[in-house]
Amino acid sequence: MRRTVFAVVICAFLAVPAVAGITVEVSGKDCIFFAGQESPITNPTGQNYYGDLTDPDVIPTVVDVTGFGGSISITASGLWDHTPSPIHGPDGYSGTDETDPQYLAFGISRIDNSNLSALVGVFLTDAAPDPLARPANLVVGTSDMTKPLLQQGFLIGSNLENIVVPVGATRLFLGLNNGFEWTNNSGHVDVTITPLPGAVLLGMLGLGTAGLRLRKRA
Repeated sequence: MRRTVFAVVICAFLAVPAVAGITVEVSGKDCIFFAGQESPITNPTGQNYYGDLTDPDVIPTVVDVTGFGGSISITASGLWDHTPSPIHGPDGYSGTDETDPQYLAFGISRIDNSNLSALVGVFLTDAAPDPLARPANLVVGTSDMTKPLLQQGFLIGSNLENIVVPVGATRLFLGLNNGFEWTNNSGHVDVTITPLPGAVLLGMLGLGTAGLRLRKRA
């Protein structure tokens, strides 16, 4: 029996085709702190959100990663900006502006010491994020961005490989790193998400699905 199972695994692995990446367009207005929300967004703090809560375009782009039990790689290119800064690519530019605290009330942690205008992401389950379960902030230069927790924002930039999909994650949200006021941003970057062969193999063996569906919640 063990030899049979081993042979099935080997044959399945050899049968795994090259996996093409799925590319999505991520707007400069996309704010990961609104991941899992619907527009118009309910104000949880009563504070000023600079017009963001009523702009449906700030809901971040989402990619369905249901069934991925392994790792993914992400690459990005393009130009965007947070007004009034100059236009930059997905690596952003040197300069930090810690996100205003009221944005954290939605349950997504921020990334400390991250370049402004950098591409960032967050994984969620099918459920809305729990504000009481917000994880600790990841810190650029100290934290491992390839192993984020659910609801934990992480820095991607123009390239991040071998990102471990957290257990239970079904959705990956993508957006621009900013301090406040996403509604007046402009531009976009093209982001390619590529499942690594291990994740596809799990799907072929019935331990997960290798489907990748994307949707943009309006």
